[in-house]
Amino acid sequence: MPEPTEPIATRNPWSPFAIAIVTLIFSPLVGGILHGLNYARLGQGRLRRFVLARNLLASLLFILVSAVLQEARFQPTGASLLFAAYFYKSQEGPFQECLSHGGKKGSLATAILIALLVALGALLFSVGLLLLSR
Repeated sequence: MPEPTEPIATRNPWSPFAIAIVTLIFSPLVGGILHGLNYARLGQGRLRRFVLARNLLASLLFILVSAVLQEARFQPTGASLLFAAYFYKSQEGPFQECLSHGGKKGSLATAILIALLVALGALLFSVGLLLLSR
C-alpha cells in the first residue's frame, strides 16, 4: 500500500533569512511561530504542530530564564541569535528546493502582521502580569 503523500503547499513560503531577522527584531517567540507556520508553506505540514509546540515551549523557557537571570546581567541577544540561526538553518534547504522547483517567496506583509500581533499580545500579557504583581 503506498504511503500518503504530503499535500503541496498552497502558499508561498517565507524566506528563512526573513524569519531569522524577524526573530532578532521581535523575539524568539515571534520567530518560532513564523518558523512553525512556514513548514506548512514549505509543503511539510505534518511538522507544523510539532515545531510550533516545541518553539513555543523553548520560547517560554527563554522568557523564564531571561526573567530569572535579569539581575545577573543576562544578555538575551545571544540567545536570540541562536534561535535565529536555528530557524534559518533548519529551513534553508527546503526553501531553496522550493525555489528551484519554481516556487516563489511569500509576502513578508503577512509575516510582519503576525509578528506585530504576537508582539502586541506578549506586551499586553506582560503588562497584565506587572499590574497583577503590584
